[in-house]
Amino acid sequence: YVLAASQKIKESKHWEADVEVDFFHAKSGANRVGTGVFKGKTLIYSDLNHIVLRILPKYASEAGENAILVSSHIDTVSAGEGAGDCSSCVAVMLELARVMSQWAHEFKNAVIFLFNTGEEEGLNGAHSFVTQHPWSTTIRVAVDLEAMGIGGRSALFQAGPNLWAVENFAAVAKYPSGQIIGQDLFASGVFETATDFQVYTEVAGLSGLDFAYTDKSAVYHTKNDRLDLLKPGSLQHLGENMLDFLLQTASSTSIPKGNAVEEEGKTVHETGVYFDILGKYMVLYHQHFANMLHNSVILQSLLIWTASLVMGGYPAAVSLALTCLSAILMLVLSISFSVVIAFILPQISSSPVPYVASPWLTVGLFAAPAFLGALTGQHLGYIVLKAYLANQYSKGMQLSPVHQAALVKLEAERWLFKSGFLQWLILLALGNYYKIGSTYMALVWLVPPAFAYGFLEATLTPVRLTRPLKLATLLLGLAVPVLVSAGNIIRLANVLVATLVRFDRNPGGTPEWLGNVIFAVVIAVVSCLTLVYLLSYVHLSGINL
Repeated sequence: YVLAASQKIKESKHWEADVEVDFFHAKSGANRVGTGVFKGKTLIYSDLNHIVLRILPKYASEAGENAILVSSHIDTVSAGEGAGDCSSCVAVMLELARVMSQWAHEFKNAVIFLFNTGEEEGLNGAHSFVTQHPWSTTIRVAVDLEAMGIGGRSALFQAGPNLWAVENFAAVAKYPSGQIIGQDLFASGVFETATDFQVYTEVAGLSGLDFAYTDKSAVYHTKNDRLDLLKPGSLQHLGENMLDFLLQTASSTSIPKGNAVEEEGKTVHETGVYFDILGKYMVLYHQHFANMLHNSVILQSLLIWTASLVMGGYPAAVSLALTCLSAILMLVLSISFSVVIAFILPQISSSPVPYVASPWLTVGLFAAPAFLGALTGQHLGYIVLKAYLANQYSKGMQLSPVHQAALVKLEAERWLFKSGFLQWLILLALGNYYKIGSTYMALVWLVPPAFAYGFLEATLTPVRLTRPLKLATLLLGLAVPVLVSAGNIIRLANVLVATLVRFDRNPGGTPEWLGNVIFAVVIAVVSCLTLVYLLSYVHLSGINL
């Protein structure tokens, strides 16, 4: 079918475009990649057939010297119909090729569409192409289209090492979707899977982009990967973004010739941070800028904390230690409450993961206990901190018991709010040290709340008494973090829920509760990190002095 469709595209092309269709037979070869699920394995293949379609302007032969590869695989696992993985991508590629064949007369670079086989057996199709096909030497940028689910937005989850491709994508994509957190998780091995993009970067030394659908990941590689579950809007989303990208890059005169840049006589790999906001805008900046930004924020935060502790003396240091205790209690109890449910669930349910069909059930099953545990832990820390502050106030200002009790509460509330600054500062420092791209999340959860606090709360009353926290501080401080990260958290939760279905590749090899426990811990940690500012408002006394 793909071969016939490709031939039809060739027949209906623009008269100033050149379309070549190659039914390529790959000979035997050995494939070995250094990362992912196939790490450490040598895979032997033979007699693979691929369809390769190249589009370039007829009267600009030099365009064939530089090509952009768009790749996906025709084959699927024997257990599934393969509607999502990866017929959806093949369909988009065919339509893209048809459109590009009408506009190729304006191109400066060729576009190659690779419909390969042998991907499911170990990325053998991509390997055989880059090592055996004569056109592979002309490729400068590789784009891989994948599916780890069926439907939803096709999100960019791997990019680089050269940032040229992602810069062009961010500049022109109509509905940009991509998060570097996906790249970090994929590189860490959390998800035991692999894509052809690994071959293009590791074996061919190319830079590029890797996209994937992730909605309904529970049907991935199962018999439920059916056409009736595939939404046309998902294909349209990927198609429109890729069309904008290909038109931009195929007409560019600045296509990179490699995957590295020169810096002070040394060859280095570019890295960057990218993320979308509500699927409308994509933010992209280089890792070098990220390092400077992070270092600046870390240094300023340390100076502010040092000045605060020096001015506050020993009581401020003890109060800071007690807020750290509060944060630890939040984490411990939140995890404990959520994990208890994870252990109980397989005992009372016919399925160890009953929430797969309705992921929102996880809010009640895991998020609610995590919230209750976090609230309990913070309240215990609040009681200890309040007791210490009451003792300090009794030695200082001469106030009535009512006013002293009110001041103690207000001071404790402020320390609990500021504990969020400290925990996100620690995460920012760790992420910056290890050059983790997702560290931008710590930045957006630290800077806006700190700015709001300094802008609205730092001014003391004329008699230098503590005032209640303002609601505006919370709203102003959390607006940006919630806007930037809410979508990430929801998408991550959906992917993790679906991943639990495939957590045990050999049924019976691991306890039924293990997947639930991992998910419960993730929910608890995320809850503690993101709710620390909000929970500090639970104790607000509302007393005005």
